[in-house]
Amino acid sequence: GDANLTDFICRERAHDVFRSTLDNHRREKERLIAEQEKEGQPRHVAQIRRAKTSLPESESNISSLSNEPVAQPHPTSIAHLCPSEGVSNINVICSWSASVGEEDRHETIAGQHHLRNMLIRPQNKSKGCPLSMTAKHLEKVCHDFDKSSHLDVDVEITFRNRLVETTVEFEFALNQQPEFDFVGTTSFKWSLRGGEEIVVPLKARFYAGGVYNLQSVRLTVLKSKTPVPYLFPLQWTIFVE
Repeated sequence: GDANLTDFICRERAHDVFRSTLDNHRREKERLIAEQEKEGQPRHVAQIRRAKTSLPESESNISSLSNEPVAQPHPTSIAHLCPSEGVSNINVICSWSASVGEEDRHETIAGQHHLRNMLIRPQNKSKGCPLSMTAKHLEKVCHDFDKSSHLDVDVEITFRNRLVETTVEFEFALNQQPEFDFVGTTSFKWSLRGGEEIVVPLKARFYAGGVYNLQSVRLTVLKSKTPVPYLFPLQWTIFVE
C-alpha cells in the first residue's frame, strides 16, 4: 500500500538528481576541454585552483573524508527523499482514481500528482511575505438595528512569523471602510522572532445588515534597505441580518 505510493516519487527524485549531476559533469568536462585547446598554453595557478574548487560537492566530500567513509542512503529510498536536515521541506503525494466510460462500459483509471520539495518552514528567507495571517470571526449574525443603532462583532487577527531563525519587524494598519468601522488598535509596529505569533483583538462595528468583507489589513515588512508592502488576496466574509 504505502510503499507502492512512495516508490515512484523516490525514483522520480533520484532521476532528477542523476540528470542534474550528469549535466554539471558535462559542462565541467566541456570547460576543461576548452581550456586545453587554448593553443597549448600552460594553465595559470588561478585556473588550477578554480578547477579544484569547482568539483561537485560529493567528490569534494569523498576526497576530504576518504579515511572516514559515511554511509549514504540509497538514491531511491525515502531517507534520500526526506533527509533529516530538510526540516523546511515536504513532499506531497496526491493519489486519485476515476471511473470513465459510457453506460455498460466503465473503466477505472488511477494516477498520482507529486509536489516535491515544497518549502513550508523557511529558515531565513521567503519568496513571499514572511508572515502568515489568519482571522477568527463569526460568519453570520442577527441583529435588530431598530433597537440598537450598531452591532459589534469580535474579530481576532493572528500574525505568525514563517521564518524559523529570523526576526521580522513589521507595521500593521487597517484601511478605512465606508460601510463599517473597526474598534481597537488599528495600527502599530511590532517584531516577531522565528516561529512566534501575535493575536490582534478587534471589534467590527456595523450599522446595517448586509454582506461584508472584513479583510482590510495593510501589512508592511520593515527590511534593512526599504519597507516592503504586502497585499493578501483574502476574503473574510460576514453576513449581518
